[in-house]
This record gives sequence, C-alpha cells and structure tokens, in this order.
Amino acid sequence: MDLKDELKAIAKEQGITFKELAAKAGLNETGLHDKFKRGSLTVKDLSTLLAVLGLKIAFVKKQG
Repeated sequence: MDLKDELKAIAKEQGITFKELAAKAGLNETGLHDKFKRGSLTVKDLSTLLAVLGLKIAFVKKQG
C-alpha cells in the first residue's frame, strides 16, 4: 500500500473522505492528487494531512 492509499484508509476509518481530508488540510483535492502523481508531496503537506487525522510524523530508530 502506498502513502496515498494509506492516508485514504486512515481517513475512511475516521469517517471522512479524501476530498474532506484535503479540504480540512487547506488543499484542493485535485491538487493533492497531482502532488501524489508527480511525487511532489512535501513534508509540510504530509504533516498537515496527518494533523487533520490526529497523527504526526515521528522518527524512530531502527532496531537491530
């Protein structure tokens, strides 16, 4: 599962559509789709999307 699909699944679990997620993050749905298609999603974009979902980016040291 890629990042876009993962975000869609999390949003669906929380009862919101991808379009609503984009809007709540202050992004246009089409523009967000384009960012994924071009591979130009920024860390700031991802952080904003995750915040809407009640999540955050975390760096975790690999075990082993």
